[in-house]
Amino acid sequence: MTTANATDLAALHGLAAVVRMLARTDDVAETRLHLGYDEAAKRLNIPEKWLRERISSLPHRKLGKFVQFTEEDLRSISEMHFVQPHQRAAEEESPDLLAIRPSARSRRRT
Repeated sequence: MTTANATDLAALHGLAAVVRMLARTDDVAETRLHLGYDEAAKRLNIPEKWLRERISSLPHRKLGKFVQFTEEDLRSISEMHFVQPHQRAAEEESPDLLAIRPSARSRRRT
């Protein structure tokens, strides 16, 4: 075996070790059924305080006094705050809305 092949083989073994390590950490996160405020906030990349302030309007689970989030809850929260600017512009230029105009006649008030 040449030194180039040995170097490539060592690099592949190192890469495989990193992939195995990442796979193990993903499995640990996926096996948990519920997440608390801190972990949910990290997953959504938002401050924990934001979640706590808006909990009454967000999907969540309540186990006794403990608030918990599932993967489905986190996806729902993310979808609730999805913004697509081009879609709004298309809605505003809808021909149905442009056809409705106020009358030029004024009404007499009695």
